[in-house]
Amino acid sequence: MQSFSFKSNFDENQNVEKLIKERNRKIAVQQVIFSIILLIVIGLLAWYFVRKTIYAEFDGYVHTEYKDYRAVEDVYLFDQYTEEGDIVVPGDTLFAYTYINIFGSGNLGSQPEIIINDRNVRLQRDAAYEDADVLRVRIKELKAQIAREDNNIKFGMSDNSHKMDLERQLSIATAELKAAQSRASRYSGLHKENNAIIAGGAKYGIDFSNEQWGLDHALRQLYEENAPIIRYAVAQDTAIVTKVWAPSFSRVFKKEQILQLVDLSYEKSNVQIIAWVPTGDMGKINNNTRAEIIVNDDVSFNASVQLLGARTEDLPEELRNNLSHTYTAVMVVLRPDIDQEIPLWAVVDRVPVRVRVKNLENGARDDGSDYWYIDNDGLTETSKKFFGLYREKHKGRYRYNPQTRPDTISGVMVVDK
Repeated sequence: MQSFSFKSNFDENQNVEKLIKERNRKIAVQQVIFSIILLIVIGLLAWYFVRKTIYAEFDGYVHTEYKDYRAVEDVYLFDQYTEEGDIVVPGDTLFAYTYINIFGSGNLGSQPEIIINDRNVRLQRDAAYEDADVLRVRIKELKAQIAREDNNIKFGMSDNSHKMDLERQLSIATAELKAAQSRASRYSGLHKENNAIIAGGAKYGIDFSNEQWGLDHALRQLYEENAPIIRYAVAQDTAIVTKVWAPSFSRVFKKEQILQLVDLSYEKSNVQIIAWVPTGDMGKINNNTRAEIIVNDDVSFNASVQLLGARTEDLPEELRNNLSHTYTAVMVVLRPDIDQEIPLWAVVDRVPVRVRVKNLENGARDDGSDYWYIDNDGLTETSKKFFGLYREKHKGRYRYNPQTRPDTISGVMVVDK
C-alpha cells in the first residue's frame, strides 16, 4: 500500500492541449511570415517586370575633353601661377616661360635659330640694297636716253614712239626701286629686333650647353628682371585646373604637357554620354529619343541622342551577362540638354552612368527622322526628304553668311572682308 500512486488523465489532457495550441501558434506565425515574404517577392517581381516594360536601361560612361597646354618648342618654365583645383577666368596668367633655343642651348656645335634667322634677314636686306643700286643706275641711264631722244625728235631724226617706250620702262624701274627700298627697310627693322633679342640673351654670357647651373641661374635672373624674352600663357575660358605636369623653374621639351584644364561648361568641354546598346535593343532608341542619365540615387540629368552607331565595342567583362553570348554592342552618343545644373564631378571623364529610356514613349515620330536609312545611292528618298527639312531649319550651321554693309557711294550691299 505504501507504493501505491494515483495518476489522473486530466493533467495529461491539459499538456496535450497546450502542445497543440503552441504548435498551431507557431504554424500561424510561420504562415504569416511566409505570406509576407511571398508578397514581397511577388511585388518585387511585378515591379521588375513593370519597370522593364516601361523603361530600358543601358550601361554607359561620360566622355569629357580636356584642354592640354603643351610646349611648342623646348622651353624653360618659370613660375606656375595655378595649382590643381584652382578656378581660372579669361585673362588669368597660367604660367611664364621662355624659349631655350633663343640662347643656343641645343646640340653642341649647332647655332641658335635666332642667329640663323638674323643671317637670312641680313642677306635679304643686302640683296634689296643691291637691287636698289642697280635700279638707280638703270633709271639714270633711261633718263639720259629720254633726253637724247628729245633732241632727235626736235631735229626730225626720230618719232615719239621710242620715247614713249623709254618712259614706260622708266616708270617700271621707278616702281621697282620703291619696292626694293621698302623691302630693305623692312628687313632692317627685323634685323634690329633680332639684335635686341640676341643682346638680351648674350648679356649674361652663359654656355648653356655645358653648364646646367649657369642655365638655371641666368634664367632666374632674367625672370627677376622681367626680360622681354619672357612669355606668358593666359587662360581663354573659365576652367578648373585638373593637372599640373611640370614644376616651376624646370625644362620642358617640345610637345611635353605643362598644364591641363577642363572648361566649366558641359558645352565647351564637349561632354558626351557614350552608351553600350546591344543590337537587339536598337529599336528602343532613335534619333529623337530623350534619355535620363543616372549617375547615382541623388544625381541625374537629361540628354538627347546625338549619333546612333558611332562605332561598335566589346562590352567590358564586368558588364557581360552569362546568359548571353553577344558581347559586341553599338555605341550611341548622347549630349546633355541645355539649361541644366550638373555637379562637376558627375560629368568628368569616364564616370560610369546608366542611360534610361522609355520603351513606350521613346520619341519616335515615324516621319523619316527616327533613323537614317541608306542604300547604294546614299540616303533613301524618305530620309532625303526629312534631311532637306532639317537643313532648312538649321541652315545657319551649314552655310557661310558673310557680314554685308551698304556701299557709301553706290548703295549696293558689299561683303566686309
